[in-house]
Amino acid sequence: MHGSEGTAAALAIERHRAEQARHAAEAKEKAARDDLAFLLQASTRLTSDLDYTQTLQRLASSCTPTLAPLCAVDVVDAGRVWRIATAAPTAEQRELLASHIPVYAAADDAVARVLATGLAEVARRTPTGLGLWTELKVTGYLCVPLLDRGRAFGTLTLLSTGEDIFDGHTVALAEEVARSAASAALNARQYTQRAALARDLQAGLLLPEVPDVPGTGVATYYHPAGEGLDIGEDFYDIFPLSGGRWAFLLGDVCGRGAIAATTTALVRHTARAVARFLPEPDGVVQAINQALLDRPDSHGNGFVTLVYGHLTATDDGGLDLSLVRAGHTVPLHISPSGTVSEVDIPGFLLGLADEPRLPVHRLHLKPGESLLLYTDGITEAHNADRHQFGEEGLIDALRTHQGGCERPRPSSTPSPRRYGPSRVRTTGPTTKPRSPSPQPRGDGTRMQPVAVSWPFPGAPRSDGR
Repeated sequence: MHGSEGTAAALAIERHRAEQARHAAEAKEKAARDDLAFLLQASTRLTSDLDYTQTLQRLASSCTPTLAPLCAVDVVDAGRVWRIATAAPTAEQRELLASHIPVYAAADDAVARVLATGLAEVARRTPTGLGLWTELKVTGYLCVPLLDRGRAFGTLTLLSTGEDIFDGHTVALAEEVARSAASAALNARQYTQRAALARDLQAGLLLPEVPDVPGTGVATYYHPAGEGLDIGEDFYDIFPLSGGRWAFLLGDVCGRGAIAATTTALVRHTARAVARFLPEPDGVVQAINQALLDRPDSHGNGFVTLVYGHLTATDDGGLDLSLVRAGHTVPLHISPSGTVSEVDIPGFLLGLADEPRLPVHRLHLKPGESLLLYTDGITEAHNADRHQFGEEGLIDALRTHQGGCERPRPSSTPSPRRYGPSRVRTTGPTTKPRSPSPQPRGDGTRMQPVAVSWPFPGAPRSDGR
């Protein structure tokens, strides 16, 4: 009997141990799943956009309360430490935490030490150095570096306020999320810097403002497509010549980025340099073509499409235009009644052959008439249904939006506002024309310009860019 009881007890103990082991394995598996879920959620939030400050703010909010109740993120910029993000349960705690700025060179400051060494620091006490630790009821801290190629550019500081301590498991999670955050923040900062550089370069390639052209209404609109990193390949210009004449141009460069920017600058500056010495537009365009052919290989060899012309106000209140079309989209002549006709001038692409055929077309615009120039981005744009706007869509939109048009707009007519993103340039009438102005949709589709010009004595300038 005694032996049977001993065997039963042993079996019960074994079952109990097996049950404990099973519970421990399940708890360990659950903890591992929770860790992975935390890291995945944090990584997803950190890479949700490319804003540097928001990325670091999401780092702070992702760590609370999972890793600690209080969190602060500091970065070094221009020789100073800046507290760029905080997270806490209450607004009062967030304000107190944000009010403490670590001193970069202070030896008794945990953030300063971690920035100097690039090594994490953990303690079961309040941080050394000045701080509102008593008001925040801080009982311990963990400070982890944000590294860029081994050098700390910031820190993630976690603060405990109760009995909880920062064990090795929490330290490992904090270091892992800090690595992800550092990578996301650096990518965001690089994107922000590149986007700002692209905007500055783009602005330098365009007119700072549209000049007042006597007897002519001129309006421009330019919106580069994409995410802001590339420099748009489209360009336009208008500048005075002698004898009351004005030169105007609108074109498109093959390619994008810095190479396209150098070609854009070459075309504009060549036109401005030679136009005052050459009486006709074809001579100016031939000079541009030769400049493109003479480019060094390092500056690219892409072709250029262009509409270039001269305009002069006439005594009858109209405009005399002489223009050349070098492989560009066909200019559109718009009457006050809404009639749209193509000004189809033959002409070859620039930058490909010596002395291309470039006949000059002469046109007289009466008061109220317009000439519209645009790039192919607007006609090649697709809406969400992948329907292309097309030349017919553009012409129909001009007819139905023209102020003097009496024809009602059919419900089946595609609106250019459904197509985006856009680049539109207009050189146009006495009041700002209701010409197509496609809006960005963010779907990656590329739309480019529109341009209009019309005669009107003393016409005010309408300028949107």
